[in-house]
Amino acid sequence: MKNTLMSMMIMLMISPFFIQPQTSKVEVTINGIENTKGNVEIGIYNSESTFPEYGKEFRGATIKPTDSKVVKYTFNDLPDGTYAIAAWHDENSNKELDKNLFGAPKEKYGFSKNKYGTFGPPDFEIVSFKVENGKAISLKITLE
Repeated sequence: MKNTLMSMMIMLMISPFFIQPQTSKVEVTINGIENTKGNVEIGIYNSESTFPEYGKEFRGATIKPTDSKVVKYTFNDLPDGTYAIAAWHDENSNKELDKNLFGAPKEKYGFSKNKYGTFGPPDFEIVSFKVENGKAISLKITLE
């Protein structure tokens, strides 16, 4: 009885070290890139309050476009949650989405679900998607 109790206590103490939370991945394919200038900036956001502000993403990536005019990136080890993606082709590598005098973007950009806002970015809830149970999700974003 004493040995059984001791074994159970040891198992309870060490079990958290062996139980790994499930994480998911999101594979993103971005097309609509017209040239190989600069970089493509991709951000995955887990909060409506920070979407789509550059520098406030949950995770981000900077990728140099190649001759294929398509960029692929995978966000690994994502905990369960609701996310949205924003991307743009930063042709001059200044880490800003350049805009004209009227505030319209001069560089191509896109969002998850290929949804766009009328006078600014779309709402987080319109472009968001769920990540759960360790599953892989594939998304295609066309820059416009």
